[in-house]
Amino acid sequence: MIDESIFREYDIRGIVPSQVNEASIKLISHAIARKCIDENIDELVLGRDGRLSGEKILNILSKELQSIGINIVNIGIVTSPLLYYAAKQLPSKSGIMITGSHNPKDYNGFKIIINDSPISGLEILSLLSDKPVSKTNTGKELFKKSLMDEYIREVLSQSTDKSEKIKVVIDCGNGSAGEIAPKLFRSLGCEVIELFCEIDGNFPNHHPDPGKVENLQDLINTVKENSADMGIAFDGDGDRLGVVTEKGEIIFPDQLMMIFAKDILKNYPGREIVFDVKCSNLLSNIIIEYGGIPLMSPTGHFHIKNTLKKTNAPLAGEMSGHIFFNDKWHGFDDGHYSAFRLLEIMNSLNMTLSSILNQLPKAYSTPELNINVEEEKKFKIVKEFVNKAQFEGGSKVTIDGLRVDFDDGWGLLRASNTTPKLVLRFEAETPSRLNDIKNIFLDQLKLIDETIQIDIS
Repeated sequence: MIDESIFREYDIRGIVPSQVNEASIKLISHAIARKCIDENIDELVLGRDGRLSGEKILNILSKELQSIGINIVNIGIVTSPLLYYAAKQLPSKSGIMITGSHNPKDYNGFKIIINDSPISGLEILSLLSDKPVSKTNTGKELFKKSLMDEYIREVLSQSTDKSEKIKVVIDCGNGSAGEIAPKLFRSLGCEVIELFCEIDGNFPNHHPDPGKVENLQDLINTVKENSADMGIAFDGDGDRLGVVTEKGEIIFPDQLMMIFAKDILKNYPGREIVFDVKCSNLLSNIIIEYGGIPLMSPTGHFHIKNTLKKTNAPLAGEMSGHIFFNDKWHGFDDGHYSAFRLLEIMNSLNMTLSSILNQLPKAYSTPELNINVEEEKKFKIVKEFVNKAQFEGGSKVTIDGLRVDFDDGWGLLRASNTTPKLVLRFEAETPSRLNDIKNIFLDQLKLIDETIQIDIS
């Protein structure tokens, strides 16, 4: 038996050991092997983040896949971007990252790439079977230790000359970015101040989720105390990025996307820029202003990667901090590479981060807001909300939950694919209108299910 709730739209993620354990890992291994056989894949790269359960899970997964005849390249503790980078180098273009991402420390799971395409947890669920895969031969395991140096060399090959040394605070939240991020930025000539860069799966300082404002407070304080030029933060597996200016201002990911879009569209006029439904309308305006085509996608790295593959867009990003460069880089979400590109823009413009931020258009918006609901009910609630909620004067977008665009703002309600939560975000031209739109959404939500405990400010 296996708990089917761990198979998500993006990946596989559950609690260790009640949901993710030796029995479930073996079943998942055979499902992955079926996919590999269908794609004529006989080699996978395996890596893990710094969670306490990661080493045991990697060992079980590696042994089981080898027993089926799949060769394994073991790269140990890495970030998800390094796993994707390693997979790109294999002829198979395939790999599995063992990570719980931004979930609590007792979670773990799998992000899967087969033949250079992301594989959803739901597809793996469809491949589950009590019948094991036939074992024609035994695979081998190779341990690769030079990966980080190879990655850094490629980033350095894109680096321009620096006029002066940048002082940067790096907060890894005790996640797996602690091994590569400080080394990368020192290699780039930065003065680095490390904050929680020791890998510790207990996450003793704050949770490694830069999407939450409260998790950036240590970074903000350290930037100010040390008169640093910028602060950067990573999530538990290093694929998401948080940024603060030298003044301690948070640059939200859709604002980062505005900065990156302005820069990239100089060389890629007329091309699509992909973003998720949680991003500001101001991003669309910037993309159009600089000669690009805005393309909205459902939230999730799975959807963004598939959209990138279809369009070959040079840039994509999400409000959660996943940013994908597909111009001079490899088209996967990469927090440390995205921070490098921001550093390059600062140097090319010879401007402080706060000055770059001040050039962007302004609106009043909330961060991502969450309402706790039962896992089994969240999609049903959103479906009813889409069908029944009424918004006079609003235009509905239903590619992921319900986004309603008004002339002077917008609101969004969708179900999280990784946690038992509803996700909301609001934006408007004035603070009073922002409050109005938020209240309209919450009033409609109460009509759908009056038992929901709404506690958002």
